[in-house]
Amino acid sequence: MKEWLIVGGGIHGSYLANLLLDQPGLPAESIDIIDPHDHLLAAWNRMTANCGMQYLRSPATHHIDLPILSIYRFAKTPEGRSFAGFIPPYNRPALSLFQAHSRHVIAQKGLAERHIQGRALSLHRDGMGYAVETTAGTLRARRVLLAIGMSEQLCWPAWAQDLRRQGAGVTHIFDPDFKRHEVPAAGATLVVGGGITAVQTALALAAAPEADVTLVARRPLQESQFDFNPCWIGPKCLRRFYQEDYAARRATIDEVRLPGSLPGEVMQAFQAALNLSRLEFRQAGIQKASFDGGTIRLHTDEGPLIARRIVLATGFRQERPGGRFVERLIQDFDLPCNPCGYPIVGPDLQWGPNIFVTGPLAELQVGPCARNIVGARNAGRMLLASQS
Repeated sequence: MKEWLIVGGGIHGSYLANLLLDQPGLPAESIDIIDPHDHLLAAWNRMTANCGMQYLRSPATHHIDLPILSIYRFAKTPEGRSFAGFIPPYNRPALSLFQAHSRHVIAQKGLAERHIQGRALSLHRDGMGYAVETTAGTLRARRVLLAIGMSEQLCWPAWAQDLRRQGAGVTHIFDPDFKRHEVPAAGATLVVGGGITAVQTALALAAAPEADVTLVARRPLQESQFDFNPCWIGPKCLRRFYQEDYAARRATIDEVRLPGSLPGEVMQAFQAALNLSRLEFRQAGIQKASFDGGTIRLHTDEGPLIARRIVLATGFRQERPGGRFVERLIQDFDLPCNPCGYPIVGPDLQWGPNIFVTGPLAELQVGPCARNIVGARNAGRMLLASQS
């Protein structure tokens, strides 16, 4: 029986596997990571590449290695020197550098050898630990860490679902089958969404000389360097957060997170593209849509929009992640949840006996930064404190 089974091989699962493997007396063979993709960070790499991200929004101290300055040191090595570096403010790394550094950490720490490709289906008690039924067989571990993200619950507006059923050319930027480089340049393309993903996607698609791209957003674009105030990383803001009940914590998280915003350099690039007429921007609320003869017509409160195809950059549904697997856990182990559906956990991130959470599932304890890279690092500190 393994000591830990981590469910999810994204940023959180990879960082926490690295952290746990660094603990004394815990051999590498005592940890497994179950994830449905063919390699760790696969979904994160696919999504960041598809939207045309060039630099991370997070500072260079946020990554999957343990030493906080690790990516700086990597950038000075022959392996890392060939990649683009950092931009101000906060020395944010290029996506290419972050990805190369992540590959280096995964290889150096042997994390790929801990990865089992498969999907967790159910969990039940097995002596002093748990047996987890997966598509790769039964895995046994004394402790289970749920590092499940939002990537499998895409937000599809009702009008877009209707268009898809009619066979219209509408897709989501985070769909596993979406490949931005395969989007034809000919014909009008509408990118729907008002956050950093939508703007980066529109800019990337508009790079083709013959492209006809319009960004459609309900609200004016909002500039913000981060998607939450950095005070929520530490005690300055979290001290008050921990004094609130769980209903108030949910309200606080929903209030202070700024998911529909973009940092300054992305806003500047978008304004420059508008000034050069490389793309257009329409602020409009979409009321309904129709599809006829290969043409999509969006009916908005600012008039009609005509397109050959639509690319959604509408993010994720904000319901609790994990789907049926997490639902069964709640039922089988009577796990506590807030009315919003998210887990109620203590400072040790333990949801049930030896069942721990990180990422979105931990946000009522970790706070507004829970979903971000720094949220993985904060969760790691909480997890280690509970094990000492």
